[in-house]
Amino acid sequence: MVRSLDPWEARYVTVVRQGGHQQFFDRLLQAVEVTSLVIVSPWITSLSGEMPLSSIVEFIDRYRVPTVTVMRHPSKEPMNSEAAMLLRQSGNVIIYYNNELHAKIYVCRCSPCGFALLGSANLSGRATRAHEVGLMIEGKGPGEDIVKELEVLGRCDIPNRAGTFKDPQSKGLYPLM
Repeated sequence: MVRSLDPWEARYVTVVRQGGHQQFFDRLLQAVEVTSLVIVSPWITSLSGEMPLSSIVEFIDRYRVPTVTVMRHPSKEPMNSEAAMLLRQSGNVIIYYNNELHAKIYVCRCSPCGFALLGSANLSGRATRAHEVGLMIEGKGPGEDIVKELEVLGRCDIPNRAGTFKDPQSKGLYPLM
């Protein structure tokens, strides 16, 4: 028997043509009962304009959101230096580095359902002005398994790949699944 989708479940993915991570983080800052945040992006800058990275870190700290971040090491990508320093200050963030990283994955697990962004945009100011494309996936209906799988990819698979190493200065305690 094939289950038909409730209209609420039917639209679980949206194509985002520009400003995808802005939409993602706007939603994060409005989310309730956030239990997990995953940020995978080769380049992360402070986003000192539309969405300061400091606002995201303040949210992570205020609500004690276990967060995994994977990016390229600042010695390879100096533009990541400021973000690494800011993220290290949080007791809720674990930072991993992989200098071959190209994936861009953002996942928020929250109530009643999480959401994820999978696309081409790095977490940088330049990405907000570039022509980027992504998929915003709602953790409802068929999207629920996709959001869970993307979370596992960011929390477990990528951090355990060859060439990935943990930042010894990051303070977060986030058990791998």
